[in-house]
Amino acid sequence: MLENIDILIVDPAILLRRALSRMLSAEPGLRVVGEADDLTEAEMVLSQGRPALVLVNLDVAAAGERLLADLVARAPGIRVLGLTSVVDPQAHARLIAAGAAGIVHTRHEPDVLFKAIRKVHAGELWMGRYDMAALVNGIVRHKAADEQEAAKIATLTKREHEIIACIAEGLRNRHVGERLFISEATVRNHVSSILDKLDVSDRLELVLYAFSHGLARSPERSYGGSGRDTAEHRPAKRARGRRRKA
Repeated sequence: MLENIDILIVDPAILLRRALSRMLSAEPGLRVVGEADDLTEAEMVLSQGRPALVLVNLDVAAAGERLLADLVARAPGIRVLGLTSVVDPQAHARLIAAGAAGIVHTRHEPDVLFKAIRKVHAGELWMGRYDMAALVNGIVRHKAADEQEAAKIATLTKREHEIIACIAEGLRNRHVGERLFISEATVRNHVSSILDKLDVSDRLELVLYAFSHGLARSPERSYGGSGRDTAEHRPAKRARGRRRKA
């Protein structure tokens, strides 16, 4: 005899919840052991006996993603399957990240839901073909973008890396030249080359790019969060520069 899978339904729309309950109860091997409007009621049902799976209507429930995350947090290890009418692979990926073991679209036939329940109960992850394809494509695009940025960075020369680090400190071209013992015009030429190579439009965008891609340390890390500003040290540098000229 097929072992029953005990299911808790969380759906604030009572008519939809009851219709779903009747449909699931009529399927051999599935048994609805509780219904809940919201997280509070769901916790009460869970405290009376742990069902094998929680089925959540993510469209009707307010803040479905938060509800899902709260359910997972308060009942660690619980298997949660979400129902949604939204066709949005990115939103579905966020729901999986929030703790859903699967997402089923409401447009599917009941047999798809029954199959998803059994797969999720068995410890598998359930996603529709469209969601899975979109997720894989997103990973591929992200990897390709990372490789593209790495290729850009690889074209930078050692001197250009030094100039980026100086600009990230807030130094202007003249001060960069003084630190690296090159002319201001040479610095300008290097900066123009850097902007072209990294495909950024200006110095601000270059600084943000440098911080996000590890080409320069952010001010917090540079000074260990002590709040010390580079201005403390600039007078000494300018003084040393005047002594050299002298």
